[in-house]
Amino acid sequence: MPITTRLLTSIAVLLGLICFAAFLRHKGFLKSEHGGVFAKLVTHCTLPALIFVSLATTTVEWDQAWLALIMLGAELTALALGWVAARLLKLERPAAGALIMVSGFGSSSLLGYALITEVFPGNAGAMTEAVMVSEIGVGPALFTLGTMIAIYYGDQEASADARMKAALAFFKSPIFVSVVAGLAWAALRLPTSGPVMGTVMQALKAAGTANTLMVTLLVGVLLEFKGIQTVALAGAAVALNKLVLKPVMIWLPTTFMDLPVWQVHVLVLEAAMPSALLTVALCRSYGCDAGLASRMVFLTTVLSALTIPIMFGLLA
Repeated sequence: MPITTRLLTSIAVLLGLICFAAFLRHKGFLKSEHGGVFAKLVTHCTLPALIFVSLATTTVEWDQAWLALIMLGAELTALALGWVAARLLKLERPAAGALIMVSGFGSSSLLGYALITEVFPGNAGAMTEAVMVSEIGVGPALFTLGTMIAIYYGDQEASADARMKAALAFFKSPIFVSVVAGLAWAALRLPTSGPVMGTVMQALKAAGTANTLMVTLLVGVLLEFKGIQTVALAGAAVALNKLVLKPVMIWLPTTFMDLPVWQVHVLVLEAAMPSALLTVALCRSYGCDAGLASRMVFLTTVLSALTIPIMFGLLA
């Protein structure tokens, strides 16, 4: 299956689930208030399970860690550009936090893995690099820094010291615990199979599999198409930053390195992914503008069907 076909298929599935949830809300089966329930399920159940299983069962190739550092550097730069855009647009704190997050963090695993598998069939090295870039370069930053950003910008009434104290409370959250536990499990090579751990891992894997559904339901119940033109400038800023500038930021350092072509391809593809759906869950859980985040996720996911093939063709 060509890369464009696989991309469009993956995006269609995500958009279909989001629109289905929006339809259920329109018919009264779901309500906007249910967003809090979905957000709690994501941040306290399905996401920690997904993080732990992903990290605990991944063989970390530390000789490729510098590729993850390239991605992390591009993410931090994209977050900084998102902060600049939020200041220029004079957004209030909850909206600013949402814009910063959707500008920096991408769907590197949800869409990224599917595309890497299609573009490099049978290339175990390509998938290993994709896992390293996503699980080490993207995931921990999203789960830690992203959560702290959401907490810091979410509470408008708290003082700066109180917001910072709340952000630091992240280190007691299920998300952080799952990141540390997953990395430690992999580093110590603890068992992931057998009568007991095999059952536990299977249960956690089942919970993690539900994460995509929970997040798409969350985006759907929060998504509002009315007044979407009022966030046109914010959408343009996020799309430019996330879908165009970030792949370029990844590509530029590789021009000074002696890398195999396929490694550059993997980095560009991973960097060109649309905004991460999990940013909506974090915004909803910690008080940022989840409505704005859901619009930005929807917009970048639609636009990525055009921008990913274009950026891949130009840079790879």
